[in-house]
Amino acid sequence: MPVTKAPTKSVYLVGGDDEFSLKEDAAKLAEKLAPKKAGEFGVEIIEGDALNQDAALKIIARVNEALNTVGFFGGEKLVWLKSTTLLGDNQTTRTEAVKEAVADLADHLKRGLPGGVTLLISAVGCDRRKTIYKTIEKLGEVRFFEAPESGKQAGDEEIAGFIQKRVRDDGKQMSDGAFHVFRELVAPDLREMANELEKVCVYVGKRPEITEADVKAICSASRQAVIWELADALGARQVVKAIAALENLLAAGEQPIGVLMLLVGQFRLMLLMKDLLARKLIAVSDASGAGFQFVKSFERLTEEQVAHFPKTKEGKLPSSWRLYRCALAARNFSTAELVAAMDLLLGANRQLVSTQLDARLVLDEAVTKIARGSRVG
Repeated sequence: MPVTKAPTKSVYLVGGDDEFSLKEDAAKLAEKLAPKKAGEFGVEIIEGDALNQDAALKIIARVNEALNTVGFFGGEKLVWLKSTTLLGDNQTTRTEAVKEAVADLADHLKRGLPGGVTLLISAVGCDRRKTIYKTIEKLGEVRFFEAPESGKQAGDEEIAGFIQKRVRDDGKQMSDGAFHVFRELVAPDLREMANELEKVCVYVGKRPEITEADVKAICSASRQAVIWELADALGARQVVKAIAALENLLAAGEQPIGVLMLLVGQFRLMLLMKDLLARKLIAVSDASGAGFQFVKSFERLTEEQVAHFPKTKEGKLPSSWRLYRCALAARNFSTAELVAAMDLLLGANRQLVSTQLDARLVLDEAVTKIARGSRVG
């Protein structure tokens, strides 16, 4: 969420590392600040991506010149330093010449702008330690957007709110199933999510509700979608669907050993969720709204209770939404069946790496036996 200071009518800064929200907010603010009567002559846009020292100095010089020039025919004027990297910490901004030029710009702002001139800066990767940031924070209005971090409660809630608002603004609603599938299939990047939501809304047309089938129809072209289709079908013990998803993955060029490792990871998480469910540390349901309740309940677990869970390369727990689907699937298996499934996958791994058996047949057999509850033997 943006942090906003008391506004003035002279200097505005929209910064942060959430590039999508930053650019969207800056565009809306620019439209609001643009002089209505001056038309295109009332807005001067200066592209602010500085690749080197010379480019940075030219950009700053253009900004200073624009700020000292009144609007067309003496009217109001908006100067927009757009998508600039000059407020970040990078190789260009560390040079002495650029440091001095940015400091001079900060002094310029302290002295005040000519009447009727407004400055808007949108800065990707904005460093809040810099003097110019602190100067604008005191003089004008600052809006700062931090990218939501998936896997953390605040980040997941912000992502969920973003999805719901986008759908609601389009006059539609998304079923719980559709929401869960969307979270699994689409990366937690706001720009990508916005693009995918737009495509889904166009696809459903005049229908008010977005269903799970709608999301799969539009977002299922990706490799990740087919992978989760396999995991979900196997978790639901649907042999035909699981085999079809497996065939699609292999036909698309997915390596058999990679598919096997995916299934190992899936059943490992199902075993872990089965343990939590058995110890009544968490509950799971497929009722409306149950996914959100599960996510919040999981995030309330102590570090000790989830210490044995696998971590990502960044040291984070798996997505809470993925764990929700694993918990739902775990209800379809006994603990003994889950252990047997892991043994079947281990046996398939040995066959893939030490025999000349057809990989497709090896995986087909393992998937079929797991779905049907067969034992190793």
